[in-house]
Parts: sequence; C-alpha cells; structure tokens
Amino acid sequence: MPAGVGRPRRGSNKEQTAAADRSGMEEEMAGLSLSDFEFFKILLPGMYEEALRLPALFARELGACRDLKLRLAGAGMPLWDVEVFADEKRGDMYLAQGWKKFARAHDLRDGYLLVFRYDDSAAAGATLTLTVFDRTTCRKPYVHAGAGKASRGARPQLAIAEPSQFAVSLRQCNLAAKQNQYLNVPVDFQDAHGYARRRRVELRMGEKTWSVNLKRGRRALGDRTALKYGWHQFCVDNGLEVGDTCFFKVIREGPCVDDEDEEWEDEWEDDEHVLQVEVRKKDGTMLT
Repeated sequence: MPAGVGRPRRGSNKEQTAAADRSGMEEEMAGLSLSDFEFFKILLPGMYEEALRLPALFARELGACRDLKLRLAGAGMPLWDVEVFADEKRGDMYLAQGWKKFARAHDLRDGYLLVFRYDDSAAAGATLTLTVFDRTTCRKPYVHAGAGKASRGARPQLAIAEPSQFAVSLRQCNLAAKQNQYLNVPVDFQDAHGYARRRRVELRMGEKTWSVNLKRGRRALGDRTALKYGWHQFCVDNGLEVGDTCFFKVIREGPCVDDEDEEWEDEWEDDEHVLQVEVRKKDGTMLT
C-alpha cells in the first residue's frame, strides 16, 4: 500500500450510502410544496384539547401563514376558521384559536387518528381537510347536517354520524309518575351523537319545542343515557300513552360540551342538539 494512504475505515460504505440517502431526502424535501402535504396526528391525552402541534416539516413549509380553514373530508362539509400560533421560543407551531371548538364539535377523542391533507387551490384559500379514524381503527362516518359554509363568527352545523334516528314503543316505565318517568336512548345512538358529553336535548314536534335534560347511569356493560327532566311535560302535552311509538330523528347536531365548559356552552346556547319527533298512536294515527 502506498505510503501515506491509510486503510478505509470499517463501515465506510454504509456511511457513504447513508450520506447519499440523506442527500436524496434533502433534495426531495426541498422539492416539496404545500399542495403535496399529508400528515397524521394521533390524539393523546393532554396534547390536543387546547391546541394541536403541527409537524416540524409542515410548519416550516407553511412559513408565515397564520390563517387556515379546517373541514372534514367529504362533499359539502362546512369550513371552520382556525389560527396558527408560533411558539418562537420552542420553534413549534400549533393549530390554536378555533381548533378547540372544531375538536369539541366533532367529538374528537383520545386515541383517534386524524389524517390531514393541505389544499390551497380552492377559493376558500389555505385549507386542511381531515379524515377521522376512531378507536375501532375504522373511518368515522360523517354526514353534513346543514347547508352552506361556516364563516368567521358564525356557528357551523356539526357534521353528524349515522345512525341518525331511532324508534321506541312506549311502556309504563316511560309514562310513570312525573319524577320517575324516563326514556332510555339506544346505546348505538347515544355513542354516535356524543351523549356522554351532552347535558340536554331539544325535542321538536311541528312548531313546538321541549327542552329535556339527559341523565346518565353507570352500568357494568357501559353507561346508559336517558331522556329525563322535561320528558314528562312532552308526554303530557302530546297525550302519549302506553303502546304509542315515538320516532326520533336528528335535525340539528349542535356541539358536544364537557361539564367544565360552562362558558363555552353559553356561547353555543342557540345551537342545541335537536331531535324531531313523530308519534304513531295505537290506533295508527300520526302526530307530527
């Protein structure tokens, strides 16, 4: 071996390959545009309720943009305004103001996986479209319950998840003494519409409405929600009897609100969760 020429260091081929890979990745990253961007976030306890941290690469490409729109994937879904907050000290960027309302309204929970896709080609401008996968690892289905798009300061209608209706044939327990009257909500329905995070619903027949509080009971097989305070008045006003069948259908979803969010609930007080009710009497006549 010529003098002054050392032996190749062990592993140098691997290091050269790794360096080439890094170089290729850097070139590929340099060629990215926001329109190519997709990323996912897993919702972990304490890490998404108030704000959601954006991936560093996406944040770098986003640059000085501070206003985004959020929407669920699917035709006709409304747009929600959200602001981007930059933590200059840590160098992180977050979905901040507007994110909390979006997350609560769409009942996003611990363990959910969200896939984001960036799009700035629409007239609305910079938009992140979300696809939601729940704890079953399956995509959570949403159907837009309202028309039109939500603008800043407006209260968007929540996209609702099927099933959106149920029927109950009334029994004596549903029409007992005032303080004992209740109507259990089917488990699939209560879970689909976030009844664990609701305090009340509004029942509507024709032009009249009744406010009914929800009561939750803990059971070995899972919590159960019932229509309770206010249900008695609904039954009395409509002359309901044992054997009548009530059909309930969601016509406005409204936000899901935790017990500690009283000030947030007041802000949305005009957007109650509304169930349209139709009644088939024992003799076959219909009340609508």
